[in-house]
Amino acid sequence: MRNVDVGDSVTAPTLGLLYRFMHTIGASSLNSDEGNAAVASFNKYARLARERARWPHTVKTDQFIPDVRVRSVSVGAGGTGYTSAPTVTIAAPASGGTQATGVATINANGEVNGVSITNEGSGYAEVPTVTFSGGGGSGASATATIVAYIAHGSDDSDSPSGVFTSTIAEMLRVTETDPYTQDAAPIEVPFRVLYESSDFGQSLLINRNSTSPVWCTYRFPQNDYAVGDTDFPYVWAEYVLQGALADWYRANGQADKGGMADRQAEQILLLELDKLERQQGQDIYTHFSTHHTVHAFNQR
Repeated sequence: MRNVDVGDSVTAPTLGLLYRFMHTIGASSLNSDEGNAAVASFNKYARLARERARWPHTVKTDQFIPDVRVRSVSVGAGGTGYTSAPTVTIAAPASGGTQATGVATINANGEVNGVSITNEGSGYAEVPTVTFSGGGGSGASATATIVAYIAHGSDDSDSPSGVFTSTIAEMLRVTETDPYTQDAAPIEVPFRVLYESSDFGQSLLINRNSTSPVWCTYRFPQNDYAVGDTDFPYVWAEYVLQGALADWYRANGQADKGGMADRQAEQILLLELDKLERQQGQDIYTHFSTHHTVHAFNQR
């Protein structure tokens, strides 16, 4: 019977690693210090594996329909005679979506001199009209600017298995066409990632106000290596076990065996990283930028 003392309770994957670790070193029991040292090694190498391979993040390419919103409002004519800020009305989307809202400001001359967007709205298919009412004046006019967004999301509510199948954790690339179905370099869509405290953030598609679909290559959190969200991936278990073994050997003055275990651990991880790289595609696009232009060439 194997006995292990790690002070506190451990999860099933860690307990399984401890028993495998004990079998590898030929021990039938571990005291508290030994058990805690082994768990510390597991945590260290598990974190290294996650950071180097971005697990549990993987990469995929999907088609998305951008969400077009009102980004800003530019005042064309300030009007005259305003004694208080007029009410701003930004027309609602033609079908569905959410109506954008804004707040106007006036200067000392009774002119509207700006509009601050308080809600960008969503679902716009064309530039909405902007009107002013009240405030004691007249003649103010303004023009809205709409831009397209790709929302990253932050939950897995649409997933029947609890796997984050639709959440974008990191946007890598946006193109007009599917980059995997043509030899020529696809047209790039420039974007800027905007982070928000409420979720993972969103990507703003620069100088684009079209609702036509785009292709996004992105990282997303998915447990590709195990059945359940709490399972420890087999390949990482092998890596972590060899890493902990290397630490054990070094702690016992067996530097040569420790170095050998380190090399075995590294080989396990490098083979997996190579597989991930091949799965994510071999096409590398070289980009160079000039003023307001981006060019891409395909290299194989």
